[in-house]
Amino acid sequence: MSEKKKRKATKERLERRFRAEATHTSKVAAGLGMAGSLALGAGVFGQWVAETPMRFAAALVTVGSVGLGAGLWLGSASTFPVLVGDSGIAIERGAELVRVLWCDIEEIRLQSGDLLISSRGITLSIPIGAHPKATPFIVAEADRRLPRIVKLSDADRRAIPLLKEPGGTEVPVRGDQVAGRRCAATQKIISFERDARLCPRCAQVYYKDAVPKECVTCGAEVAGQAVHA
Repeated sequence: MSEKKKRKATKERLERRFRAEATHTSKVAAGLGMAGSLALGAGVFGQWVAETPMRFAAALVTVGSVGLGAGLWLGSASTFPVLVGDSGIAIERGAELVRVLWCDIEEIRLQSGDLLISSRGITLSIPIGAHPKATPFIVAEADRRLPRIVKLSDADRRAIPLLKEPGGTEVPVRGDQVAGRRCAATQKIISFERDARLCPRCAQVYYKDAVPKECVTCGAEVAGQAVHA
């Protein structure tokens, strides 16, 4: 194999990593947090400050603590980083990476301020308010790679911020987990990641010796263009 072909076969796949907006807090989270704080404050006052302890002070402390904790949890739940690029869309939940390949996405739609990325096995929900840069980039990439999966009306598109620049930080793709998938051309199970070849447009997975001329999912040229997982 020539050096040029070798570099082409081992081309690094990239994606952009977007952090959530630090100022974003959902209305539900804010409401729970405020209600919890008020209940907790009233309970503490009634239990330990007032001359005559309130009858329901202990219950208020318990309910307030739960409400405040829930508000804090919900507030942080929408601040996960989002990754978008050559291998689809992923979200980071601490050390866990949940990824959906482009070829597995059935539809992208807007619902109650969240961009929903739906596949047969999982749906990712990405709040537009928390990710005003990631969400338009997702739509732009989907329009370019697999436009048929984008189920957005004109009104939906107007609700999504304009893509002025790619944004985010460019990083290498990780966490594909293609081993165990079936080759899209032969249905042969791919036992080892090194045996997998991916469509450069939609990341559809093929066995290294059964790469077709065109991708069965997006129609892109794959023969000679497929990349390593």
